[in-house]
Formats: sequence, C-alpha cells, structure tokens
Amino acid sequence: MIVKAIKPFRDKHTKVVYQKGQEIEVTNERYEEINSTAHGVLVKAVDEPEKTKPSAKTSTRSKSKK
Repeated sequence: MIVKAIKPFRDKHTKVVYQKGQEIEVTNERYEEINSTAHGVLVKAVDEPEKTKPSAKTSTRSKSKK
C-alpha cells in the first residue's frame, strides 16, 4: 500500500527520516504500527489509481450507404 507522510518522522525499523508529503510503500501491518504511536497519525493512505484499459474509440460519423 502507498502512504503519504503527514508529519516528518523517523522510521524506527529502517532509521530513514520521511518528510511531510513524501510517499512510501508499506504493508497494512506496518501502516497500523506507524499510526499507533504516541505521536499520533503520521501517515495516510493514498488512493492508488486504478489501472484501466483504454476505452475503444467509436466513430461519430455515420456511414453512408450507396
């Protein structure tokens, strides 16, 4: 899952400092762990864009019959 940092924080497992607005990938379990600290909510989930197939083009012209 992709999350965005709401406040700057240091990840206690990796020792990496994440800045406000930085997007990172974490597991659901890690997401819950990060947000259950005494410092409050540190990250929020980012809606991942759905991968959709491009729509089929349709012609707006009518075919004339001869």
